[in-house]
Amino acid sequence: MERQRKKSWLGKIGQLTGLSLVAILSLGLMAAVDSCRSVDEGQLIKDLLARMVSLAEKKDRDRILAHLGPDYLDFEGRDVAQTGLLLDYYFQHYQGIAIHLLDIYVDINENQAEAGADVLLSSGPLEALRKIVGLAGVYYRFDFRLEKEGGNWKIVYAAWREVDSGSLLPGSQVILKKMFQDKS
Repeated sequence: MERQRKKSWLGKIGQLTGLSLVAILSLGLMAAVDSCRSVDEGQLIKDLLARMVSLAEKKDRDRILAHLGPDYLDFEGRDVAQTGLLLDYYFQHYQGIAIHLLDIYVDINENQAEAGADVLLSSGPLEALRKIVGLAGVYYRFDFRLEKEGGNWKIVYAAWREVDSGSLLPGSQVILKKMFQDKS
């Protein structure tokens, strides 16, 4: 009888240990799966900027503005509505806008981020010349501040300036070499 109780007790410990091991392994596996699924916030911001480039080339004003936070201001104090007017002006006066997104950097601090991007801008005939003879266009550096609102990154500040090719981010030089390799 004593021996049966001892066997029964050891059997229960064995079952509990086995269940605990299964539970621990399951939790570990779930954590590993979650970490594989966890979102790379930096990549989300890079994807947002790439999406905005595509929207600008399509002259999709409203969808561009949807990525700006409600308190957005640019370096000249333009808010969302004024930025919409600026976009309207450019979209009306420039045909065949081509924006080549070069290098992007992102620095995230919790729900705030800073990002910068080099772009090569050209339009209409200039873009045709870029393709034919390797004429570049104009380089700009865009700087952004972003905040995460409701799970989405919104741009709350933007500044841009023309830069020369020697001032581009290192990754931009690599991309440009690929773009113009057949023009050498």
